[in-house]
Amino acid sequence: MAEPKSTEVDASYSATSTQPPVSPPPILGLLRPVTALLIAAAILMMGNGLLGMLIPLRADAEQFTRLEIGILGSCYYAGLMAGCWLCPAIIGRVGHIRAFVAFTASATMTPLLHALFPTPEVWWALRALNGLCFAGLFMGIESWLSGAATPETRGRILGLYTVINLTVVTLGIQMVGLMEPKSYQLFSLVAILFTLAAVPVALTPNAPPQTPRSTRLRLGWLISVSPVAVLGCFFTGLANSGFWTLAPLFAQGAGLTTAQTALFVTTAVLGGAASQWPVGQLSDRFGRRPLLGLFGALASAAGLLLYTFATGRAGELYMLAALYGICAFPVYPLCVAHANDLVHRKRAVEVSSGLLMTFSIGAVIGPLLASLAMRNAGHGALFLHSAVAHALIMVATVVRIQLRPSLPQTRSTDFVVLPRTTPAMFDLDPRGAGPEPASPPKSVAPKSNETG
Repeated sequence: MAEPKSTEVDASYSATSTQPPVSPPPILGLLRPVTALLIAAAILMMGNGLLGMLIPLRADAEQFTRLEIGILGSCYYAGLMAGCWLCPAIIGRVGHIRAFVAFTASATMTPLLHALFPTPEVWWALRALNGLCFAGLFMGIESWLSGAATPETRGRILGLYTVINLTVVTLGIQMVGLMEPKSYQLFSLVAILFTLAAVPVALTPNAPPQTPRSTRLRLGWLISVSPVAVLGCFFTGLANSGFWTLAPLFAQGAGLTTAQTALFVTTAVLGGAASQWPVGQLSDRFGRRPLLGLFGALASAAGLLLYTFATGRAGELYMLAALYGICAFPVYPLCVAHANDLVHRKRAVEVSSGLLMTFSIGAVIGPLLASLAMRNAGHGALFLHSAVAHALIMVATVVRIQLRPSLPQTRSTDFVVLPRTTPAMFDLDPRGAGPEPASPPKSVAPKSNETG
């Protein structure tokens, strides 16, 4: 059943106003204040995509165990989650530009140290540091984008940032085929990209914005808002983190070359990027929960197919990877959209930020479970792990629909594609009320009786 759009209006709008609507600014005028930030974000994502692809391949060449490689992924997401809590205070103390340069310098040394000290314990610490640095880097960029945006341009800037997030990372992934993973040159290339990203931010003439807000996880309140969204984000974290950490090893185990391995991961990412908007349109029409249950089931089926054909030919694996991306990657924004439908817009950032942290908790655990599955049942077990996680999302959704068939229909909003970076990004979400003061008065989140 379609969910009607919200009939609420902003207090700033008057139905009797005779002023003509303001036309959106031209695209060049929209981009001018944030060009440097978008360039920096693109370069960072390219370098991080290359490093994320390179780490498991080089670790496998160094004869790390599957569990040791899984811990690498867990350490990265643990650092990212810690950074979401710690980095606002750092940025507030020294300012956006100084913090950005400091985080860039720290991130730049991590790939170089990976090349110098190829031991599991050192790499675990470096991956955690890299995750923390990227939390600070993305938080600085995203809060700056939020500060540069107006209520009329937030959605368009978010769309541009999302396109960069969903596509530029594939260029970094493809770079892994330029040289042998066993050499130090690829680590040096990552360091060059990280360093280069600091240049447009350091030279920008635009004034930095207010300090981004710290994130607080209110799990009980989130569950009262939507148990389905909380469970969906947690299990999506389990599945997606396992994919990003260990998919290169799956492809290598299937007999693919380094270049084919990069193409395997790229097809999954591009498939996920291509499906976001069509799935969003369907969910706007038919409701979030039916689509969430459907795509949980489809992602589980795609995972089972990859498990079954884990030793298939390259062409088959590419098609199955694209199918997996199409089905699996829209699940997280569906969860966020469903939860945001159930709260007032002033709570949208709080809900979305909490769900991101819930995703991150699952992402810390996911690589450990996936690596253990691969150690005990072969490389194909990576997608068996993913199939189970997505099947649990489908089951949770079906059970919740049975328990609560109908939902409140007064706050339904449009679907928005969201990168999974830092909570600062949610201030750009047009479903929310926009950025708030850096240090708002403390208040207790109201108990929600609108659950889904």
